[in-house]
Amino acid sequence: MLDGPIAIGGIGGSGTRVVAAFLQKMGRYIGTDLNEPLDNLWFTLLFKRQSILLESNHDFTALCWQFWARMAGTPSAVDDISGRLAALSTRARPQHSITWLQARARSWLETESISQPIWGWKEPNTHIVIDRMLGFCDDLRYIHVVRNPLDMALSKNQNQLVNWGAILLDRPIEPGPRDSLSYACAVARRIDRLAALHAGRICLIDFDQLCRTPELSARQIVDFIGTPVDQEMLSWFSALIGTGRPQIGRYRKVEHGIFTSDDLEFVESLGYAIG
Repeated sequence: MLDGPIAIGGIGGSGTRVVAAFLQKMGRYIGTDLNEPLDNLWFTLLFKRQSILLESNHDFTALCWQFWARMAGTPSAVDDISGRLAALSTRARPQHSITWLQARARSWLETESISQPIWGWKEPNTHIVIDRMLGFCDDLRYIHVVRNPLDMALSKNQNQLVNWGAILLDRPIEPGPRDSLSYACAVARRIDRLAALHAGRICLIDFDQLCRTPELSARQIVDFIGTPVDQEMLSWFSALIGTGRPQIGRYRKVEHGIFTSDDLEFVESLGYAIG
């Protein structure tokens, strides 16, 4: 079993929840302050904000170590963070009110610290900062859940496009399928580059394949993490996939002329059908 943390991310609606549930079932602590999709809301408070991209390396690293220590149950090992938490919860963000952010800060400060030697987290926006995290934490591993970008372009969940689209695409964006596909392709290209740079530390899970052959994908996750599981666990995961799986194949219902040819060619290069 790998001793370091395991992070899970992807574009919202990509199926990260089932991977997080699998890690949790295998005994890995993924947080106390979680929402229904199993997002780690402490991570959301600290890192899901555009200003995180402007943090100096010193400040970003310090914030990461605070998160690491809190998740591992050893917050006394780092400096007090109460002032930083207060500052991070004084201004509303897209999708998150001040009241919501303050509740996350209280959860951080009031939840009992329990030693968690085997831990990780799931928060879709992790992929935005995973490059910096991998750069300074040698034992961190990352699972990125991918889906057909055309399906993601037609998802109702377009929060990431609104939050990060203009940054990753380096231009103004218009919420809708066209720019949503461009964003999904930009994320896929970026993760591919990071996977090449950090060989063996990034695991790509194709959600379309996971739905077709869940046990095969489960074994891919198990091999990456290094945690042995029995057939009962694999069967549990297969049953989980059969409940509430997101819609696949939405792209067949739209006219492809709304998308750019470059994006469609890239989707096809990934091995996905576009017709």
